[in-house]
Amino acid sequence: MAVCLQYQSVYVRRESKAVSARVQILAAVVLLGVLGARVWVKLEATDLGYQMAHERQRTVELDMERRELELQRSVLLRPDSLAKSAREMAQLSEHSPGRTLKVSY
Repeated sequence: MAVCLQYQSVYVRRESKAVSARVQILAAVVLLGVLGARVWVKLEATDLGYQMAHERQRTVELDMERRELELQRSVLLRPDSLAKSAREMAQLSEHSPGRTLKVSY
């Protein structure tokens, strides 16, 4: 009979510690909300990571284009290149000392 009494006392303790259904549902809803928020934050962080990688790649491409344009500019602004362009476009010739006139005022 002692075994039965101990079994009954354990069973009674279990019933007294039981949580109501409302509290269980509320806990489940809160847990799902927290887990959903965590997944959303993780997805946003991943999306931002992809955007940052894309912008880094774009920055590298723009930097390479800038360097190429600077090189083209430096080639075009070289004195021999400018002289060639002046001869071709404006039909200018090099300065010769014999064709110079001194104007006095």
